[in-house]
Amino acid sequence: MTDSATAGGADEKPKPNHILELRIHGIKNTPPAEMLGVDKSDLRQYQGDENGGFWLATRLPEPDPDDDTPNPAVPPPDVRREAYSWGAMARYGGGALVIIGQFFVQIAWLLLLPFGLTNSAYWTRRIPNQNAGGEWRGGVGVTSLRVFALGLTLLYVCALGSVSLDLIGTQCLGGAACPALPSGVLDFLTSGFLAERGRQLAVLSLVPIGGVIVLYLVSHSARTRYEAGIFNTVRRMRNADTPKRATERRPLSVEGFWQQSRVGSPTEWLHLSGAFCLIALLLVWDRVFAGAPGCGELQSFGPSGCVARLLGPGGDLWYFTAAGVVAAAGIVWIVVRIVRSSDTVNHSGERLAAFLRDEQRRRETVAAITLAASVVLYVLVLVALFVNGAYHRSPSFAFLGLVSAPSIILGALVAICISALGWRRGVPHVLSIALMTVSGLTFLIGVSMNPARLGGQPGALQWVYYLVAALFLAAQLVLVGVWPRIHGTRERYRTEGWAGMGPGVWMLLSLGAAMLLSTLLVLGVQSWLGSGTPACGCVAPVGRALDAPIAFSNFGDVVPLIAVLLLLFVAGIVVLRMLWVPKLTTPPTPGGSRPLLEPVEEYKDGVIERGRTTDRLAMRMLRARRFAALFHRGEPILGVLAGLFAVGFVAALAVSKTQFFAWIDGFVAPALGLIAVSAVVLIAENAITTKERPIGVMWDLMCFLPRAGHPFGPPCYAERVVPELRDRVVDWLTHDLKPPPGLSIAEQLAWKEQQEEDALSHERPFSVILSAHSLGAVLAVSCLFTLRPSQQDQLRNVGLLTYGTQLRTYFGRFFPELFGPGPLGTPTQLTPSLRRADPWFTQVQADHGGTDVPPPPADTADPTLVGLLTQPNGEIAWFNLWRRTDYLGFPVFSHRANPVDGGADEFGPPRYLVKVATHPDYQSTPQYTANLTRMITLLSHPRK
Repeated sequence: MTDSATAGGADEKPKPNHILELRIHGIKNTPPAEMLGVDKSDLRQYQGDENGGFWLATRLPEPDPDDDTPNPAVPPPDVRREAYSWGAMARYGGGALVIIGQFFVQIAWLLLLPFGLTNSAYWTRRIPNQNAGGEWRGGVGVTSLRVFALGLTLLYVCALGSVSLDLIGTQCLGGAACPALPSGVLDFLTSGFLAERGRQLAVLSLVPIGGVIVLYLVSHSARTRYEAGIFNTVRRMRNADTPKRATERRPLSVEGFWQQSRVGSPTEWLHLSGAFCLIALLLVWDRVFAGAPGCGELQSFGPSGCVARLLGPGGDLWYFTAAGVVAAAGIVWIVVRIVRSSDTVNHSGERLAAFLRDEQRRRETVAAITLAASVVLYVLVLVALFVNGAYHRSPSFAFLGLVSAPSIILGALVAICISALGWRRGVPHVLSIALMTVSGLTFLIGVSMNPARLGGQPGALQWVYYLVAALFLAAQLVLVGVWPRIHGTRERYRTEGWAGMGPGVWMLLSLGAAMLLSTLLVLGVQSWLGSGTPACGCVAPVGRALDAPIAFSNFGDVVPLIAVLLLLFVAGIVVLRMLWVPKLTTPPTPGGSRPLLEPVEEYKDGVIERGRTTDRLAMRMLRARRFAALFHRGEPILGVLAGLFAVGFVAALAVSKTQFFAWIDGFVAPALGLIAVSAVVLIAENAITTKERPIGVMWDLMCFLPRAGHPFGPPCYAERVVPELRDRVVDWLTHDLKPPPGLSIAEQLAWKEQQEEDALSHERPFSVILSAHSLGAVLAVSCLFTLRPSQQDQLRNVGLLTYGTQLRTYFGRFFPELFGPGPLGTPTQLTPSLRRADPWFTQVQADHGGTDVPPPPADTADPTLVGLLTQPNGEIAWFNLWRRTDYLGFPVFSHRANPVDGGADEFGPPRYLVKVATHPDYQSTPQYTANLTRMITLLSHPRK
């Protein structure tokens, strides 16, 4: 080994080096040693902590005297090579909460998954351009989405309550067969003081409350380490705003993106308030109606005089009724406050700062009072149950508060999701709300008429209500489909994810994940309670079988059908595509260690040829390209899954359990219970071994944008990554400058900011090359937008190398206002095809034929990323590598030859003679070295 010339510490002046090559990994979470191509023992972290930071090679490999090929692990002369690692920020976390057990923290992280999808849905909406100065305009659908987020929280409350209040508190303690229930729990709940039903439910109601508080604490404790880091960057971005700037700015280049878009503490407290109010309402509902015949079912609620019982005068239940009214009003008030907190901020400058401070204090005060009042109400209900808790169970042996609550919440969430399909496509938001409100109400009336007895048939009036609901739903879907045609914007949506229906698709996936996790929780506990033998070893007493709330039990029966249909759909695509081996287009790989096998520049006459070569290695490469292309069809498959979820939700709500699902319930419930137990075992194993969050890659993909949808969402690691990358770039460009002596602290800050401005807008003897793989390119682009100098629209001394990235293909289509053609300055990208052998056939033809769908006219003078990186000589300081065998790598400009995109070797490193290169191993290719050399030349300035 040889000593590295770049082994200096963070506080040393690396005088021999003028160029910093900063490597940023992607979703593979590549270790720093692998990024730098050295052994782990030859590596040290000079800045950061256990979750991430900057790494440096202390020694470099010795050159091989028998090999003239340059070692890619050795940086070129005058280059300091560093690796930035961020993967642990997205995948690990528990902090002080390990006191409750790593296992429970892991469970909580899994339950946060739908909240992360909701945050992603927020950014798929049409985000308007913003005025500089810190304001933030949420755009169409922001209020509905945050109400949807509240609904997810309440859905979890219902799921946790179904376990504690219904299955255990009402059914197990009411004579149902629960042989697996620990005898200690049973003895505690049936002891002398807690023998009354009301007291048992009061104690068990702490379970859903505690569960929601744990979700809040897990999310809150993990993100507090990150969100504070963005504030300094926000201040610098605000100081860089001058009157010379464009009036309107792109969302990613304003400080409001990082600061004002985020949901804060007031919304968190409102969600907690909603949990307290809902539990109080459910307890009151069960207390008031449990002893009344016919009040346990929607079908008989009206005819049995239950409304009169609720509103009737006198009696010893008036205070329960009053508490229920207050709890219901509290939930309405919480919804109103969440809607109000999504209001647009239309101030600027000092007026904006003062307004934000006052508004934040006002919102915190109102939210704190609401939370305190909700807690007081909940406590009063508990006291009332302890004082007057002797009452009989419902004849249905169900906890009445949860008979209909999950179904009502699920129906409202489905309506919001379907409304969201039209948010980007221009359907008037008010019209969508009106259509879905009428559809939902008539559907609810129809559901309330479901026959309660086995074999009963829906009446004619019920079918009328269903028909009316279906007509209004169809009207909404027709508007979503035809509105772009009417307004001549159809072509525009061909270049957006799911044809511009991204918000609705993401929200359906979020709701599907929430219902799936809730159902597995409820049915898993149900299956566990009813299995095995009692702890005493005696024979289990014969009792009533456990019965979960209909929303969860019906959806549990629907899940296998969804799974089977999705598997058949995917299997059909795979079989169709595996029938023959196509010759897909490939980018040229000049200077490669091996020639490109079976190269295809374009499809002549629009025909994809079959691979007929007898060369085994060439055929293996063709099959590898075909295999990667299979993964490129993930977007339409996710769209199909979202559609199946939507149909499954409606079926679970509309069909009576006794009508349709009784025949399947006998084997589905145990199967889902087994799945739930298996998931628990896997999570326990994960908690004992890696301590990594479950499904680690999902957190990488979901958490790179600010937490703007659900307040309990996972933390945004970019709020730490972007400031650290920005500071490292600026520190490198200005590390040779020292402030003059005698300056005050304020003057030193002003001097430093001026030097940063000059370093980003004028020639300097130092340069930075951001080298980003896969998702790392998204972080690098976000960083570059924060670096824009105030006096000009070009960024000097900084270049960008990307490889294996999805900027144009996925992020640009799913989040057009953030990474689409407008902000990045790249061409549009059409949707992938399920029918063609090449999923990008239409786009390849458009690229080679020059018939790309033009981007919408620029609606702001704010420069694009391409504009920022364009150098004085007209060249773009951005080079990208991709290969056809990469299942996640794509061109950022075109499939046709262009100055930015280039191909990388499809063979792995030379030591792997027959390895096909896929998503990793770009940095070891000759093309990467060539691009690095090109960038060094492009950014070179006379050294002083």
